[in-house]
Amino acid sequence: MDSASDVLRTQAREWGRSALLQPPWEPLTERLSLLLVTPPKGISVEFTPPQATLWMLIDRASVVSLSDPSRQLLATGSATIEHHAKTTSSPRIELIIRTSETVESIAEGTTRRSMELRWDLQHAEALSDRLRRLEPLAAKARMLPPAGLERAVRALWLDAYSANRSLWPLRTAREQAMIAAGELGGAILRLAGLMDEGAYPPTEFLRSEMINTRIGLRIATWLRDLEIGIAGDEAGAHRALNAAEQVIDEVRTILRERYADREWLRNPAQFAFGHRR
Repeated sequence: MDSASDVLRTQAREWGRSALLQPPWEPLTERLSLLLVTPPKGISVEFTPPQATLWMLIDRASVVSLSDPSRQLLATGSATIEHHAKTTSSPRIELIIRTSETVESIAEGTTRRSMELRWDLQHAEALSDRLRRLEPLAAKARMLPPAGLERAVRALWLDAYSANRSLWPLRTAREQAMIAAGELGGAILRLAGLMDEGAYPPTEFLRSEMINTRIGLRIATWLRDLEIGIAGDEAGAHRALNAAEQVIDEVRTILRERYADREWLRNPAQFAFGHRR
């Protein structure tokens, strides 16, 4: 039996292919790439996303044939977002429209938006792609230059360090401490994705996809304690807070394999407060 996510993907495919036959897209079909991004391809989703997300990519030269305000937004590198549902019980479809040049530009960065977009491209399905944009975009998304990877790793390592540093003054205020612990968990799981895959998924897929990475497997017990602690389990919260420093050491051990000589890894406090990130 198909899962709820499989059903949603099927419905999104049907809607997307139908949309291509309608104005303003029908005359531009040859120049468009329509990608199914959420639910992601090849991923066992632990929950059913509230909507399917499609990306419509169009080259900048073809934008002139669209009407305003879409034409103006796309020409300046912005995106337009549409939401569709035939009835209140129909699946909600999110259509994000942007130029292929904008996507390429974002993918070249090292910010969180760039890393999540890289991951999305690697798990997207082409519903219509006559110019074959997806394959080279996904291939490029799998290749991050060493200098770019280090910048991204360094920023997340310093985020993790700062979040861990925030835990100690808050040990008598568990609610506030768990916010810092959640930030620590997020930074570490994104580091796990960068070290193993050179990218990481959006937050909703972060835990399920990064738990089987090298870092994820090392901190699995701590993550479980963190999760039940955030949900209100006092014992789990206590264990998660007490083990946070050990978790930082586990992550440092793996990062040391590649960045042992880096000052930002050896002395994050001095680097965080004395240098630009």
